Amino acid sequence: MNKFLLSTGIAALMATAASAGIVTYDTNGSSLSCGSALNCTQNGATQVLLGAAGGPYLSLTYNPGSGTNVVSPSFINLGNITTSGVGSSMLLNGISLSININATPPGSNGAINSGNISGSISSNSSTAMITFAPSNTTTSFGSLPGIAIGPNVFQVVQTNLALQAPTVGNPIGQTTIQGAVSPTPEPGTMLLLSSGLIGIYMARKRKS
Repeated sequence: MNKFLLSTGIAALMATAASAGIVTYDTNGSSLSCGSALNCTQNGATQVLLGAAGGPYLSLTYNPGSGTNVVSPSFINLGNITTSGVGSSMLLNGISLSININATPPGSNGAINSGNISGSISSNSSTAMITFAPSNTTTSFGSLPGIAIGPNVFQVVQTNLALQAPTVGNPIGQTTIQGAVSPTPEPGTMLLLSSGLIGIYMARKRKS
């Protein structure tokens, strides 16, 4: 019976890993919001503008990422933030980004905890950072901010990411948000596998 439990658990674990092996995803439906930032105007769901018309200004735009038939586990692109503008330093404190992930399988979605932006950006330099927290998921990539969707976990790999100024970077003004996708076994599968291992251990202990 114990050997049966072990073999069943291993088979279920392999089946879970196989179902998580290939994933297609996009981050459409994400939002970049002014939040509590001063002199900030919302321009659609993924763009904010700081400053006044005719004067110094800064634009931040989130561009969604996507991947087709990605092998899990892999590093993935969770989109990018592009800055543009001219003039003096602009405070970004209070702006936030929520990354929404649509994944197949299982054909559903979920949002990673918001990344909060702080610091300042001018046309020539930047001290601005986007910080994702808390580190609420654990995979082979580590304990990182993320979300489980079906048989996979999606995570933000760089939890503290410096934003490029409008005249810096390649492409200019663009900051890529690197992520990762990993298969995760269902809790029931792990319990079944653990039960089989414990059963065999106890049987061998009794014989000895």
